[in-house]
Order: sequence, then C-alpha cells, then structure tokens
Amino acid sequence: MANRKNKRIYTTDIWEQWTKDGKLEEVLAFIADCSKKLVTQREMCKYLKIEEHTFTNLKHKYPQIQEAMDKSRYELKKDLANAMYKKAIGYETIDEDQLIEEKDGKQKKKVHRIKKQVGPDFKAIVYLLTKKFGKEFSERYEDLRLAEKKLEAQKEEWNSVESITEEYDDSDEEDIGN
Repeated sequence: MANRKNKRIYTTDIWEQWTKDGKLEEVLAFIADCSKKLVTQREMCKYLKIEEHTFTNLKHKYPQIQEAMDKSRYELKKDLANAMYKKAIGYETIDEDQLIEEKDGKQKKKVHRIKKQVGPDFKAIVYLLTKKFGKEFSERYEDLRLAEKKLEAQKEEWNSVESITEEYDDSDEEDIGN
C-alpha cells in the first residue's frame, strides 16, 4: 500500500481522462521527450502518477504511445550519429563578441566575429569507419586477418581428414564385399 501513496486511482481509462481534460497531446509530448532523453518508464510513470503496469497496458491498447517513444528514440539515434559524424569530419565555429561604445552621446555597436576550425577527431573517424565499413578499418585488422587464416587452415585440415576417412570407408566396403 505504501507504494501506491503517490498514485492516482482512476475509475475511467486514463487515456480517456487525458483526452477529456485536453492533456493528451501534452502527455504524448512528455512521453516522447522523456524517451529521447532516455528517461526510464518507471520515472515517467512516477511523474504521470500511474502504475507501470497501467502504462504498459496503455502502450498495448493505444499504439500512439509506443509510436511516440519509437520516433523519439529514432531521432535520438539520428542526432547522436550526426554529432559523431560532425566530430569525425571537423567543423567550424564562430565566436561573436558585441561591444557597445558611446561617442559624442551616440551608441555605436561593434561586433567581432572569430572563426575557429575544429579539426577531425581520430577516434571518431576510426569508430565510424570500423562500424560502417567493417574490420578492414579496425585497429586490430592484422590480428583478425591472422585469426581468419588459422580458421581457414583448420577447415582445410578437417576437410582433408573427412576425405581420407571416406576413402578408408570405401576401401573397407570393397574388401567386405569380396
């Protein structure tokens, strides 16, 4: 019972209550925002003052909730990929300072802009190349290539053992038949 202290008890479907109160769009926006910020379902439920199982049932009954969560997670993934790309490629920033000077009773505004070039980040480049283009860009490329050669040699060894065994089995059958 202590767990239900901060929870509301609804006699009608909470979805219908949100719709009736005109809060449905606000709640869906909240859920989407929380999903994008990786807030847990438990924390969302605590804020919405509903039980977790109620939220789970709502997700099953009203697919708009799950769609909002999935869409915001996709946007997060896209934003993170873009940030990683920007860091890997490098980018330019502009710092702006505004100075207001007074001369002869008039205010004069001066704007100083300084462009800065931020160079590419090597680790971000390696990460993206490895993830998107495979093992040939891995820091351990040579180790992986040697391991593949060893595996291939073992397969050849097993294949040759199987062919010898088959030849041996065939010769036994000929002797038995005579």
